[in-house]
Formats: sequence, C-alpha cells, structure tokens
Amino acid sequence: MGRLVIRPHIFEGEVGPDKSVLQVLLDLHVPQHFSCRRGLCGQDLIRVLSGWEHLNPIGEVEAGTLTLLLAWGKSMRMACCTRVVGSGEVVVEIVK
Repeated sequence: MGRLVIRPHIFEGEVGPDKSVLQVLLDLHVPQHFSCRRGLCGQDLIRVLSGWEHLNPIGEVEAGTLTLLLAWGKSMRMACCTRVVGSGEVVVEIVK
C-alpha cells in the first residue's frame, strides 16, 4: 500500500492500488469535474509533483487524451486512471 498526498491540503494517507485518485476525491466529497472514468473525457487532469515511479503505467486511452490536451510529457495524468501501485509516496495536485 502506498501513500497519496493530494494538494493543496485535500488528502494525505494510505491508499491501495484498487482506488484511483478520482475515487479518493469523490470519497472525500471534493468537487471534481469528471465524466467517463476511463481517461477519455479529459476533465480530471492532475499534475504529479513526485512519486511518478509509484504509479500504474499510462494506458493507451489516457495517453491519447493527454496528447490531445497537450499535457503529454508534462507530469500530467488523468485522476480516474491514476493509482498508487508502489509502496512509496505520491504527491499530486488538481489542475484547474
């Protein structure tokens, strides 16, 4: 189980690989735009500040969306597709 920090001051705690960053936000009732939950809509963009090596790999659909949003290669992910799979700490922030 890894540690997830969502900035600014939204969440800090342990999460399993079965829970996406989006699901953590929804569980906390944090307002977050989303639609498809598959990485296609592009509404739930987050920036990974540290711990990239503890995240699941980017899938084909998410990669396509990041490319369309001009976010590929800029430490960005879709919250619905992002899961902490390592035992380290991941720090992210919501992109408005």
